[in-house]
Amino acid sequence: MSAIFLTTIERVARELPGAFGVCAVRLDTNERLASNDERVFPAASVIKIAVALEVLCAIEEGALDASSQLELRASDKVIGSGVLAALEPGLRLSILDLLYLSTAISDNTAANLLIGRVGTTAVNARLAKLGLTTTRLTGRIFVEGENGERSPSTAAELVTLLRRVHDRDGLPPRACEKLVALLERTQTASTIGRGLPDERFPGISRTTPPELVLAYKTGSIEGVVAEAAIVRAPRATYAIAVMSEGSGDLRPNHDNVARVHLGAVSRAVYDTFTGP
Repeated sequence: MSAIFLTTIERVARELPGAFGVCAVRLDTNERLASNDERVFPAASVIKIAVALEVLCAIEEGALDASSQLELRASDKVIGSGVLAALEPGLRLSILDLLYLSTAISDNTAANLLIGRVGTTAVNARLAKLGLTTTRLTGRIFVEGENGERSPSTAAELVTLLRRVHDRDGLPPRACEKLVALLERTQTASTIGRGLPDERFPGISRTTPPELVLAYKTGSIEGVVAEAAIVRAPRATYAIAVMSEGSGDLRPNHDNVARVHLGAVSRAVYDTFTGP
């Protein structure tokens, strides 16, 4: 394991309260970087990757019509990120619109409508089929007794999930392509992107940036920061997941101490994989 990565992990372990885990794998060489990657954390909105994947697979397998519409009811609205909770009931949205909202702006209500359509059982059956044993959707997000925002996962399993998607391994190829395209359109502030040398992302020690493509999903709830991404850089393509809990910094903004430190971990991974 690289000195850059180990030094960064040691520093973050000293300075960041609580626990954190990271896993990253180069998708061409299988080079792997990891620390505490089997520890279970709440996935927060990162679990929406699994929801979107199941919806897209159901479409490709003929079980779901992408053009079908769902009606927004007052009872569907939940707290947290997104716009649907602020809109009038009665609005009809297509499955594709809901996919975009649940990934691009992490709309919780949109994600719950999709969960209601395909079912928690189907999402988890897909995850199990892919070999994931810990990552499970517990239910709809911010719904009492279901608490989907606290669905368990690990950094290692999130990377496995993204790798299966990238490799089209055991999944409908078009579903994988569409999922990556959706994740590339994510608009929420990226902790992983914070560590990349690209002016589009708030980074650390920026240089003249090479072209980077980031397909990612963020997640945060009180005391938890998580993110998983596929990073395509000129010299490497890799999957990475970072997760943390218990930092004590409850601010939802990009200067949250966990986001700052996990951004530094992201940079150490990038520097290791793209090397001099």
